[in-house]
Amino acid sequence: MLDKSKQKKFSSNDVLPDIQNQSASVDVSAGISNFRTLYQSDVGPLFVNFSVSVSTQNTRGVHMSRLIKSTLKHSTGRYIEDSLIKIHDEITKTQPDCQINVKFQYPVHDQFLDTSITLNPNKKFDYDFKLKGITSCPCSKAISGVGHMQRTILTLQLRQNSLINFEEVALNLNECFSASLKEFLNRADEANKIVEAQNNSKFVEDVVRDCLKRFPAAKYIHAQSLESIHSHDAIASWPKNNNN
Repeated sequence: MLDKSKQKKFSSNDVLPDIQNQSASVDVSAGISNFRTLYQSDVGPLFVNFSVSVSTQNTRGVHMSRLIKSTLKHSTGRYIEDSLIKIHDEITKTQPDCQINVKFQYPVHDQFLDTSITLNPNKKFDYDFKLKGITSCPCSKAISGVGHMQRTILTLQLRQNSLINFEEVALNLNECFSASLKEFLNRADEANKIVEAQNNSKFVEDVVRDCLKRFPAAKYIHAQSLESIHSHDAIASWPKNNNN
């Protein structure tokens, strides 16, 4: 046990040993993950989750407090991508090969678009979007007149050099389903929502194809149907060799 009477209080002006700068034989990537904070955006505060990694440059460790400091410093802005660039530029002054990922739920009407943005060391953005919607089965509809309905999860991956309008992304993703989700529905609204989905029956494969039409520059598209009359799920993806 430390003797409290002999303990020294340290200040930021003290010269302290820099263990991180000790040499190491192998250069590794290291940093922080699951750093949760609030980002103040134009649409209001967003609860975000940051991961930041840099190169150790053949030193023993990275200065992780600097990663936290830079992230907190740039946690306000009109566009979160601009903040990611500012974080990147500040960190790379002392620690190179910076990669930043931020995850959050972007509000669109009464739903949320699951969003993941990665800023690579080459300063290009990778986007990963996920949205839920409704599909009804064309096969059962053709046989019985009623298509069994399910909730479908659509995932879209994009690489962009320019900023993306998240609301436009959500609007286009919603158009890929038989119908979009809505939280509050009275009985008449529920009936109309069912009719809307029945009149626009789609296989999970159709959802992926419609998504590709709206996002021809997509890197990857995946749809997962949470089947209502089976215990298994149905999936489809593009490119076809990336099927999970």
